[in-house]
Amino acid sequence: MDRTTIRTRRLLALATASVMAFGVGACSDDKKNSAGESGQSGPVKMEFWGWAGYEKIVDQWNAAHPDIKITFRKIPSGPKGGYTQISNALTAGDGPCLAQIEYQNIPSMLVKNTLMDITEYASDGMDKYVPSAGAFSSVGGKVYGVPVDVGPMVLFYRKDLFAKYGISKPSATWADYKADAEKVKAADPTVKFGTVLGGGDALASFTLQTGQSWYSTKGDSWTVSIDNPGTRKVAAYWQDLKDQGLTAKHGSAWDPQFNKASENGKVLTFVAPAWAAGGIKSDLKGQAGKWRVAPMPTWEAGDGTSASGGGSATSVMTGCKTPREAVQFADFLSSDPQAVKTGVETGLYPASKAGQDDPLLAGGDPFFGGQKVGDVYKASASGVPSTWTNGPTFQQVETDFTAAIGKGTLPEAVTKVQASTVAAIKQLGLSVTNG
Repeated sequence: MDRTTIRTRRLLALATASVMAFGVGACSDDKKNSAGESGQSGPVKMEFWGWAGYEKIVDQWNAAHPDIKITFRKIPSGPKGGYTQISNALTAGDGPCLAQIEYQNIPSMLVKNTLMDITEYASDGMDKYVPSAGAFSSVGGKVYGVPVDVGPMVLFYRKDLFAKYGISKPSATWADYKADAEKVKAADPTVKFGTVLGGGDALASFTLQTGQSWYSTKGDSWTVSIDNPGTRKVAAYWQDLKDQGLTAKHGSAWDPQFNKASENGKVLTFVAPAWAAGGIKSDLKGQAGKWRVAPMPTWEAGDGTSASGGGSATSVMTGCKTPREAVQFADFLSSDPQAVKTGVETGLYPASKAGQDDPLLAGGDPFFGGQKVGDVYKASASGVPSTWTNGPTFQQVETDFTAAIGKGTLPEAVTKVQASTVAAIKQLGLSVTNG
């Protein structure tokens, strides 16, 4: 998911020869990443690579910490080449000390031996973040990143169109969601209640809500369980909505087709992480006051279980000579009140518990008719299950799901990607079994 944010439990066999074959060189050179611990005099200097709008936060840090200077380098987002740049630079001995890493990519970066275990520096401060974010940033009880943001899933809906079609309240359960979709179709077949489930990241988030996981570990082996009861339940549900013509064929926020449909009153809702609010705020300014936010529908009434999509941590790279100072900066980025506020202003939803009470989130949002949407986001973040385990081939799963969904049904895609993921993990030299 983009993103799609999900719990990692354990990464198997990282100390084996097959994994160490991916070993990388030391982190950068002394001019780019210098350290008091390395015996050099003068201020500590470190590079930080990422794609989020962290420039102002870095400036805030540097102004307050003259002895530890951070230089921020903007790179493409991870799936668009950022991770490859990081890995290549580290292999060449010219990489950063710090990097932005999406939660779901922590295992695959570990397989490449690019992340440093920062448990001794970071573990005491992890209680500042929501439990799911702490879990997402850890592997096998060790910390590999300081949580920055999370993507609590919610239901975005058009209040004006709900009134038009006689829907009195947001769908509380997935059964309600289908019933509301049928009501809208009966009134006007050209109008869709929601949008299609179109990729592996979304399927992962919806599976997370069921309490099932796509991976687990036992002994020295991975078990792949993408084709599990929870995923099959989700896939069958959304395939049924698609087959009955109850969902639009396009995506949601930032999708031009969605924007056009919304402007024409042809779509009522979409389910997405909180950060998707930025998409409709920027692209659909003329609809300010018409949108609202509600909890993600659940499978059982009143259980409060939600899901997460996206989010990232600040990780320390293998070979960094100043890990203590690196973690100090990472913690500042994620929990300093002013830094968190700056992050919220750029569209991030903080993993920090205190940050979720920032006035920018606690007050009413004019775009959503003055609704205190931060309360909905916060409740969703607290309802994310801790049952998910990420696997070491996230990009392969994403790519394979996109291809399979384009050629068949969602249930068929689940079966295909189960098999292709087992094969992909075998190619890494890791032991793997079918779940």
